[in-house]
Amino acid sequence: MTDLPADAVDIAILGGGAAGALVARHLLARRGVRVAVVEPRGTAGLGAAYSTVRPEHLLNVNAARMSAFQDEPDDFLGFLAARRGVAPADLAGVFAPRRDYGAYLEDRLAAVVAQTGLDLRSTCALDVQAGAEGYSIRLADGHTLAARAVVLALGNLPAALPAPVHGVPASATVEAWDYPAIAAIDPAHDVAIVGAGLSMVDTLLTLQANGHRGRIVAVSRHGLMPLAHAPGTRPQPGGVDALLPLGVRARMRLLRQWAAEAEARGGRWQDALERLRPHVQALWQAWPVHEQQRFLRHAVRLWDIHRHRIAPEVGERIAALQADGRFRLHAGRLDAIASTPDARLRVGWRPRGGMDRRHVIVDRVVNATGAEKRVARAAGPLLPALLARGLVRPGPHAIGIDTDASGQVLGADGLPVPGLWTLGALRTGTLWESVAMPELRGQAAGLAEAALAGIDARR
Repeated sequence: MTDLPADAVDIAILGGGAAGALVARHLLARRGVRVAVVEPRGTAGLGAAYSTVRPEHLLNVNAARMSAFQDEPDDFLGFLAARRGVAPADLAGVFAPRRDYGAYLEDRLAAVVAQTGLDLRSTCALDVQAGAEGYSIRLADGHTLAARAVVLALGNLPAALPAPVHGVPASATVEAWDYPAIAAIDPAHDVAIVGAGLSMVDTLLTLQANGHRGRIVAVSRHGLMPLAHAPGTRPQPGGVDALLPLGVRARMRLLRQWAAEAEARGGRWQDALERLRPHVQALWQAWPVHEQQRFLRHAVRLWDIHRHRIAPEVGERIAALQADGRFRLHAGRLDAIASTPDARLRVGWRPRGGMDRRHVIVDRVVNATGAEKRVARAAGPLLPALLARGLVRPGPHAIGIDTDASGQVLGADGLPVPGLWTLGALRTGTLWESVAMPELRGQAAGLAEAALAGIDARR
């Protein structure tokens, strides 16, 4: 491709979830910029997280902290208050349904699109090829899209079940992100959930909302679930300078000390975590490679359940399910899933720290293993194609893809690839904290500005 066709766009965004929608919104704020979003759902702003229509699926952060724009901190709060016909102050501490947040993102993008226009493609990208003037993007609908620059806004990549599946019909295993399929599970069926993170929480909430009567068991390597937010949490005063030079073990000791001090003063352990919240990227990047590896081997799950907390009311519902025996969580490693002679499923697992094999017989298995962080294992054709072309390379620890500080992608040679950008989950290896709204909104604004400057320089 030596020249861009007349119908080319300036920037093509591959992925129309929250990250892609925010980038599009910032780009379209500059009049005359031609933007395309490639999103198989056919709408921009929802993605895997916010496409749920289930009222029981709540945000994991209260409404006062969920604005999509850094310079308008009360924007989502105002939207939600207007939608409900109440004062914003009445909703500041509310954990709103995620479907409301999806509507908010759609609304904020639509307000700009109405004035400028957006080329929305209801398909997905299969491959991206670089040329002298930009990129040629091959789409699954048979068309080709030409663009001066490309933004990879792919969001969280689904992970596969971590064990062999033998002779099991496809309908017997359900993806946790397939919300309609979860809602369609027979309430009388016994269900095994693989994984114990936020996707498992979503699954439990929907089963409960549907009046589930069958047994529910979950198996995860550590047997640890996300902990709940505490009402009245306030960030503990003090910075994180004392943590920066410390390794994993020493940081954990000091953090436990801070949590104990918070509780001794009548606060919550969550106060100490909130003290860290604005500094997580700096804390990650301050570690040498071997300390990052030690964290990934020994501490990452403890970090996840304390950092990525759930709404207090959600925590109460799950505790009630456990208390009355309707839900049990096992710590162990999945061994295999196989059909039984009576057309049910035998889920085998090995308890954590043990060698004996155990199993449970169920009717359905839900894959709630969450996001696949290793790009080399990513499902679908796009990322393998980009790797094969040398347009991207795996990020640190093979997590996500490698980027510079602005989000410009680094190719196989380690050099920035002109006109190729990414944000969000694909930057996890570099930044660690890269998927929550405070990070996404900052990355989206900065990336849009840098991408536009890059286009202007190449014209």
